[in-house]
Amino acid sequence: MIQIFQKNSVSKNNFLSLMKSYEVNYQDFIKLVDIKIINHKNINKKYVSMPSRSKKKLSLSIKSVSNHTAIVRFSYTFFSSEQSLNYVDLKIYFDSKQVEIISSSKSRAYKIHKDLKSYHNQRLSRWYKNYFVSHWISSCLQDGYSFNAGSEV
Repeated sequence: MIQIFQKNSVSKNNFLSLMKSYEVNYQDFIKLVDIKIINHKNINKKYVSMPSRSKKKLSLSIKSVSNHTAIVRFSYTFFSSEQSLNYVDLKIYFDSKQVEIISSSKSRAYKIHKDLKSYHNQRLSRWYKNYFVSHWISSCLQDGYSFNAGSEV
């Protein structure tokens, strides 16, 4: 017999696991990016990092900043050193110290879903996307990427 507390006990499909991934992403994010550069005066400024081990430049631009959140965009120079391709947009929550990936789809992911199965599928999708962000940030750190006030272009 399944107890109510056992429902959704799979770690990748429970709400607490999703929130924990946001927190881990924040902890790694502040190792990658000096959080002091994310402020109102730096909106639309571009920061670039290119470690000696990589041929790809990784750029960071600050899209918006409010009292409690910020949105940043990372771009890579995959094919040309002059042309960047948008790679990932992240939302930073300063108060709760969390970072999540922002969905690139035009539909709002925050609609209230009446269908419970749809809600669980959406949460699982968010978990996988943020799991990817966790590995990607770790990879950036291992490759030597970092952003601070000195990396402004």
